[in-house]
Parts: sequence; C-alpha cells; structure tokens
Amino acid sequence: MADEATSDCLFERLRLHQQRAPDSTEVARAITARINSRLTSHDKHVRQCTLDKLWNKQTGAIQMLLSILESSRDTATSTYITSILREAICLKQGKGKKCSVNETSGTKKRDIKKTGKENIPPLVRKANNIARQQCSQHFIALNGTQVMIRTIIATHGKRDGNVGTELMLQDLVWILAALSPKDAKFAIKVRMLGCVRTMHLILKGHFTDNKLIFPLLVIMKQLAKNPVTTSILIRDGVITTYERVLVSLGFIPTARLRLCLDAIDYFSKNKVCCMQIVKTGLCSVLLRVFDRWDRYEGRMRLKICAHILQTLQHLCNIKAGRRSLCTKKHVQTLHRFCSQCPDEPEFDGLLARVCSVITLCLKHQALPVPVTSPAIFNLNPILKGTNTSWPCHDDEEEAANSDSKTVNSDLDDDGPDLDLEGIDEFPDIEYDENELKPETTEDSTKSQTKSGDSLQSALWINPNERDLEDLKKYFIFFKEFGSYNKQVKLVKSRSNSRGSILEDYLISQTANKNVPSSINLSFAANLGSLVDYDITGSAQTPSLLGTAGYHRIHESTSTTSCSSLKIHKDISKYTSFPSVYCTISSRVKSIIPFVKVAYPDMMGGQGANQPEPLNKMERTACRNKLLSCVDRAINPETYMNEVVYDLDALSTTATGNNDTTSQKSFSLDSPFLNNADELEITKVNSFSSRLSFESRFESGNLRKVIQTGPREYELILMPDVNSTKRHQWFYFEVRNMQQGRPYIFNIVNCEKSDSQFNFGMKPVMYSVKEAVLGRPGWVRAGTDICYYRNSYHYANQKSHNKCYLTVTFNIEFPHTNDVCYLAYHFPFTYSMMLTRIWHWSTLLPANAYLRVEPLCYSLNSNEVPVLTISAEDTPSNPIVDREIVFLTARVHPGESNASWVMDGTLGYLLADTAPAAALRAKYVFKIVPMLNVEGVINGW
Repeated sequence: MADEATSDCLFERLRLHQQRAPDSTEVARAITARINSRLTSHDKHVRQCTLDKLWNKQTGAIQMLLSILESSRDTATSTYITSILREAICLKQGKGKKCSVNETSGTKKRDIKKTGKENIPPLVRKANNIARQQCSQHFIALNGTQVMIRTIIATHGKRDGNVGTELMLQDLVWILAALSPKDAKFAIKVRMLGCVRTMHLILKGHFTDNKLIFPLLVIMKQLAKNPVTTSILIRDGVITTYERVLVSLGFIPTARLRLCLDAIDYFSKNKVCCMQIVKTGLCSVLLRVFDRWDRYEGRMRLKICAHILQTLQHLCNIKAGRRSLCTKKHVQTLHRFCSQCPDEPEFDGLLARVCSVITLCLKHQALPVPVTSPAIFNLNPILKGTNTSWPCHDDEEEAANSDSKTVNSDLDDDGPDLDLEGIDEFPDIEYDENELKPETTEDSTKSQTKSGDSLQSALWINPNERDLEDLKKYFIFFKEFGSYNKQVKLVKSRSNSRGSILEDYLISQTANKNVPSSINLSFAANLGSLVDYDITGSAQTPSLLGTAGYHRIHESTSTTSCSSLKIHKDISKYTSFPSVYCTISSRVKSIIPFVKVAYPDMMGGQGANQPEPLNKMERTACRNKLLSCVDRAINPETYMNEVVYDLDALSTTATGNNDTTSQKSFSLDSPFLNNADELEITKVNSFSSRLSFESRFESGNLRKVIQTGPREYELILMPDVNSTKRHQWFYFEVRNMQQGRPYIFNIVNCEKSDSQFNFGMKPVMYSVKEAVLGRPGWVRAGTDICYYRNSYHYANQKSHNKCYLTVTFNIEFPHTNDVCYLAYHFPFTYSMMLTRIWHWSTLLPANAYLRVEPLCYSLNSNEVPVLTISAEDTPSNPIVDREIVFLTARVHPGESNASWVMDGTLGYLLADTAPAAALRAKYVFKIVPMLNVEGVINGW
C-alpha cells in the first residue's frame, strides 16, 4: 500500500508541475529522478507498482512525460524521462520471448540462468508483456514516435561527449527499436522528420558497440522495407556500412547476423543497391557466410540461408551481379549445398532458391529453336482490306459528311422483310432524327418520380449511345425482329425501358424484404401466362418423350432455323458425327498445314464422367528432377541431345511443296483430312529406342522434341501467332510406346511464375486402344508432376535476364503400340464447335428457333459464327416482346473449359425440356461461342 501511495504521489506532483510551473527544471528533474529510481530498484514490488501506474491510461503518465520531454531543455531531466519510457516499453535484453526487440544470444544454459535470477512467474510475465504492448500502441497514438525522432535528432546533434547524452541516446534507440515494428508508418515518419541519414550516421559510429548494434539493426531493417528510405540510404552509402557490420559480426549465428542479412535482402531489391553490393565485394562475404550453413542449427540456419539466397536472386537481376556469381568458386559453393542438402521438408524452399540462382547465373542458354516461329503470316493484305469508315465523333468533317449523305427510302415498314443473304452493302435508310428521340410525356415524368424509380435508377447505368449510321450495319443479325425500319421503331419504343431482367431482380429483392414494389412493370401482365405455359406443358410445349435417357427431337421444318455458314455447305443431315467432323476440319484454314484429324476430337472428345483424384506432389521426385535440371545445365555434354520432332523443319518442307498460302479463299475442294489411328494400333511394329510425336492437327501445339535420356524428352511449345510469347497450351500425339515403363516429359518453355500443376492438376490423356476396347474418354494421367525454373533464357533482349519454367511429369502408357494424345486440358476445337452447331441446326425441338450465321471472318478467313436461339414467333408470344441475352466464350484460346461450359449451355437451351422451352419463349439468345477462333485452331 505504501508503494502505491508513493507512486500516486509522484505522478500527482508531476501532473501539478506540468500545469503550474512548466519552466521549473529542478522540480521536474527531482520528480523524474525519483520515478526512475523506483523503476530501477532491486525491489520487484516497487518496480512493478510503478510500472502499473505508467501502463495505466487513466493516470495519463505517458502523455505527461512526452509533454515534458518535448518542452524540456535540461539534459538530466530528458535523460531520466527517456530511461523511464524505456523501462515502460522495452524488455531488458535476454528477458522474455514475445517482445519485438529481443536479442536471443548465448547458450540455453545462460538463458536459464537469467530466467532464474529474475524469478518472475509465467503468468505475471505474460501479463506484463501484454501491458507493454498496449502501452506501445498508446504511445504511438500519442505521437510518441515523432517525439522520440525529434529528440534523437537533437541529442545526436549535440555531440558534447557528456555521459548523460550518450545514455539518453541509448535509451532513445532502444525505444525506437521497440516501436518500429509496431508503427506501420515508422519509415514515413523518420523520412518526413529528416532522420534517415541521422540513423545511418548513428549506425556508422556505433556498429562495434554491443549495447547499440542490435536496436540499430532493428531500426534499419524497418527503414529498408520502405523503397523511398531505401533509396536515401543507398545514396548515403549504407551498403559499405553494412559490409563493415557483417565483417565485425563474424559468422556466428546470432540475431544480429540475421537482422543484418535481412536488411541487406530488403536493400537488394533496388538495382542500384545490387550494383553497390557487387562493387563493395559484399557478394563474396555473403557466400562465405552461406558456405558455413551446416554449422548453424535450428530455425536460425533456415532464416540466415533464406536471406542470403534471396539477396543472390536479386543480384541475378543485373548483368554485373550474374557475372560476379558466375565464377567457378561461387558455383561450386552453391552446387555443394545442393548435393549436401538434408532430405527434410523445411529445406525444400532453400534448395529451390539455390537451383534458381544457379540457373540464372550460368551462361545464357537460348531455346534450341529459331527466334521466328513458323506460326506467322503477313498481316498487311488483311489490314489494307479492313473497313476504316467507322464514325469518329472527334472528327468534325466526317460528322458533317455523314449528316449530309443522301439516303434511300425504298424500305417500307409494311413491306416484306429483305432477303439479306449475299448482300455485302446496305443502302442508307431515311429516318427522322426527331422521331427517333425518346418521347417524354407527363406520365413518364411522373413515373420517374416514384419511390421505386430511385432504386431502379441507382442500379441502372445507361451505356454510351452509338450513332445510328454505325449501328445500321448490325441490323442483319436481328432478322427475327423484321426489317431495319421495324427494328428502329422497336428501339424507339423501348428507349425509355429499363429492361425486364432488372425489373425481375427488383421484384425479387422487394419480395425478399416483404415490401410492396411501387415500380411499374410492363412485363408483369404477361408473367402469369408465361408461368402457366412453362409448368402445365400445354399443346404449345413439347412433350417429354423418349427412351434410354434421350429426349424426343423433332426434325426442323422451319426455313428460318438453319445454318448459313459456308463451311456447313453440302453436308447431309444423315452423315455421322466423325464424318462431319472430318469434313469440317478439312475446310478449316490453318497457318501450318494439318496432316490429320485428332482421334479424340473426331469421336466427340468427352471425359471419363467420373471424379478423379488430384495429384499429390512427391517431394523426393521433385527434388531429384530439380537437381537433374541443374546438373544438366552445368554438365550438358553428359546428356543425350537427339532431335525427335521438329515442326519448323516440317513446316518448311510443307511450304516448299505447296505454293498456295494459308490465306487463300474458301474452297470446298480442300484436301480431305482423316484419322487412321485404329488401323495403326493393329499393326505389329518393331520398337525403336524413341517415341514418335505429332501435333499437326487442329489445336495441336508441339514445336520441337529433344531426347535427353533413354525415356526422357524435352518438349518445346509453339508461341502465339506473329509472336514469341504466350506458351501454355499443349496438345500432341505420342506413338511407339511400351507398356509399364515410365516416360518423362519436360515442357521447358512455360512462362507463368506459378501453375495449377503445383496444386494438384494433372495433364489429360486419351488412349485409342482404350477407346476401341469400349472405354473412350480423356483421363487424368501423370505422376511426379513438378513446376520449376530452368536454364533456358528469353530471346527478347528486354527480358534476357528471365528464365523459362519447366512443367515435368511421368507417364506410364496403358498399352504397348498404342496411339495416345496428351493435352493441357480437355480440348475443344473449332471444328468440334462447328460440328455441334451443324448437329443442332438439323435436329431441333418443336417450336424452337435456331439461326446460325457468320458474325465476321477471322484474320485467316475462318468464319466466326453467331447463334440466335429463341422460340417461334406466335401471336400469343410475339418475338418483339422478348428480351435479348448476349453470351460469349473462348476469348483466351487456352481456356478450353470455357467452350465446354458454353457447349453445355447450348445443349441446355436447345433441349426438349420444359425449362429450355420456357427460356426460349421468354428470351432471344445471341451467342458467340468462340471469339478467338484463330487461337483455338492453331493451338495457342
């Protein structure tokens, strides 16, 4: 009780002094000296009682001390206050493990001895740590960090050699070291107050001081995390200082060494810093520390090695850094770690970093393929023929000319619809601009002021309106709505409409909240009849009949429900699916001539229709493959290097034998492509020592294959057309395999830094023999799947310091003398889409409307189809009252799963079911199932 009363009395006197006599230095010095003596007392009860008063926010002790410190000019008073604040915020060295500033040096025996001397119960120690953390947060909230920074600037500027000044500097550094990890804006505050170089000067003058080196390294680490303060320190020569610090610390694994290496890691993210590291010789010092990794123990070893390796990776980003690391001594040091690395999971990350540094440091090895890809064609004729008459609202002359054009009024609203097939240009249509403007009436104005309209307006965003001259060319894709003038009138009548889909959404929202909607819904009157139509299955609804799980499909008798694609011309509706696929695939234009049709695509390309397990990464296999890659980069002469497949040579030969280019006009007399895999698997072949490959079919992607071992192959993929980038998709055929023997496939020119192969994904495989035996379908295959960086560098000079990545997997083929196909994902080709469209255009449910027409042509003159799906136009359900839903897919050609989703969507919309009929009766679907057809055809 006496101790508490004394503490209360001291803090009360301090509060009164702050209010009444702020200029009285002697009183402040006496009070702060008394409080400091109680905090440093050997009596733990006195010390604990005083700390409790400091930690208690109600007393306001911290705020009073900060105020006095900021206004005081007495060195002794400031020294006492900084000592008090250090006791309140910082733990003493070697005590407690949960403090952010804690130097855990020494042996376990020494730590146990210190803990025994302190003799503090664990619960009390835990409560004290929590109280210190709360006090630190309160200290930061009171702008205590800024006060400490200003004080340390003033103290360092004195340099009077006074012992009190030096003690105060120590306390200030320890306080800032405790606050820096907890203050998110610490680096910004230090920079704004101009203390960055001051901290560097203090480190320069005290890097051999055992009392200050640890907190200084903590502060510098926090400054190194900020790129702006990093630039200031680098210009101030901080790398030279750290080289001296590292040499003075030696190679003993302490927290000081870890902090020093951690800060260098952050500094090395700056390329200027990397150059200074090379010039100062710090790189060699880091490798000497790393070479002693086996003498370290525990987590300290992992942290020290990780910081050094990350710094070396940053050095590899500049040419001078790679040159300094590419010495025989340094490479041997790194390779020795690879050979001696323990087989434990915690070392896997270190091993991957070491291998990455080695591959980056070695002599740049380009891919063994020409820089120019065979998938290239001249775009000049295509660009010259493009339509450049798009309206430009920024050009006043073109706008004036478009307004003064003469128009033709041959089209009448009451006349018959135009037959638009074969028409390339359309006459200008006369219209009155005043009539096309939205009509504003009093009723519409009143309706917009309703309470429900505010919610509707908040959700509705009007798109940018386009000129009618621009939109006029698109009316041919909406023939189901009548002639051009009819379509213009329809737009005019709907110009003030917000859309029934939005209204239905608003109805559902208000219904969920049980609030009556005040929005005027134009579609609500017909909603009840539509629901009855959907559910009851009246005479207008197709009946659900069929056997063996198939719905009854009626043959289309409507002349409007057909395909107008040229590629579908002269194909009988009684032709089988494989024959139709081969016919369409033969008419598809590719940049590299195709030689066959892939068997899985010809047969429908379905999956196994059952769940398959994800890949479980085997650590041992991945480590072995990674080490094998590094060894191949260091000793390439010890491995095979035989070219098995070269698409560049094959395409050159094919181009020389064929004078026609890929950009020819469409012809139905193209060479017919077929597939003879079923015949090939029946032949008895004499097995050779290598596999045979092929990728010259639709969506195939394999550029070159090099055999590097008895059953190991390096595969190089084809880039995007007219490009050297974007390698991800692969799809190729393999022959001449033997059953039960693992074959290793290394795809060596992947570009993405990470892959789904690291998270359980497997390649897919299709076996022709399995299909003949009645088990067709793509299945997940492959073991020992890994994804890592290799030694092949980019050919582009801007990215010359970057390496490609390898995806590697082992395959055991199920049969000998089989024909198997391997792919990144389940393929869905352009011909597959056209074959499915042909199938849907010949067999439709009753009252279904399907129109297929070319939206445009690709750069290689392949048709891009657009589908219109709806129900037949009837008086009870006119098509002009239906909303339009627009769907697209396959913007990125490698995402074949998008096409499978779209295929399921189309199959659902064209099914003979009540839900599908309801959708067709309510909406008009405009669907572009494949946007990037050239990417899909040529396998990117």
